[in-house]
Amino acid sequence: VHTYTSKYKRSMCILYGRTYTMSTRFITTAIPYVNAKPHIGFALELAQADVIARAHREAYGEENVCFLTGTDENSIKNVQAAEKAGMPIQKFVDENADVFRRLTRALDISNDDFIRTTEPRHIAGAQKLWKTCDANKDIFKKSYEGLYCTGCEQFYLKKDLENGLCPEHKTKPEFIKEENWFFNLSSEKYKKFFEEKFAEKKIRIHPEKRANEVLNFIKEGLEDFSISRSNERAKNWGVDVPGDPIQKMYVWFDALANYITALGYGSADESKFDAFWNGEDSQVLHVIGKGITKFHAIYWPAMLESAGIFPKNGLDIFVHGYVTVNGEKISKSLGNTVD
Repeated sequence: VHTYTSKYKRSMCILYGRTYTMSTRFITTAIPYVNAKPHIGFALELAQADVIARAHREAYGEENVCFLTGTDENSIKNVQAAEKAGMPIQKFVDENADVFRRLTRALDISNDDFIRTTEPRHIAGAQKLWKTCDANKDIFKKSYEGLYCTGCEQFYLKKDLENGLCPEHKTKPEFIKEENWFFNLSSEKYKKFFEEKFAEKKIRIHPEKRANEVLNFIKEGLEDFSISRSNERAKNWGVDVPGDPIQKMYVWFDALANYITALGYGSADESKFDAFWNGEDSQVLHVIGKGITKFHAIYWPAMLESAGIFPKNGLDIFVHGYVTVNGEKISKSLGNTVD
């Protein structure tokens, strides 16, 4: 990252080889599950995003940069970890979320906000996002069965498994059959949407290798994805689906919404959201690990388009690799973490 001031005294920044003269920047990390204490892999992501945030403050001024991190607390794996620890789920997530918050201080991370997905401000915004997508006819209900990895919190096709195991967690997925709400990603309008956004460079994925992976995934054909779970399977933990008391939001639908709920989306005052997310001169950058690229580069843009809030100036998504141990990714689920 290089910053300089032009002869016209306007602050500029060259990032990933592109020159920006945007005056507001919103920078985020992914939000990790709190099923265990943080490991060195997330510390890497915090540091990377912090470097970018500090550089942008030099370029645009403190008031024109917002740097967000936080914790993902509504997943089934958090519930299972709490049960294993013999603790009430709320107490369990409270304690682990506090460790993540203290990590930002220990590493001197300059984040402006820390969002927890159990906060009322987040729940209100996530439910507004759902209602808006639903009003735009992108949400429907159907019965489904498939192979589900709780570690990844996603369904897998048999062809995507390695020797019958989840490629990320090396565990055998669970066969699940239930009726859920789905997002209509297979619609022709989303095929057209992605073609246009990539052609216009409104979805920018760094490095190019990761962009090519996403484009190949899109070429294989977009499929509808499940965005809710039964109360029974969710152990009655998570964000309620508006209008359906027996379902909870799929953790990724509610978790991705943190990027906008932290800016006030769904609250009485959305001025910060208007300035940093959808302003004429705003730019959004997500810093994430490679294992969640699909969620951020495909599911998230589609959800935003459905709600009519895809950022005017597009999305930058910076994808980093993993810190590994003996060739395996560091993972709380695998139990090979380095504090």
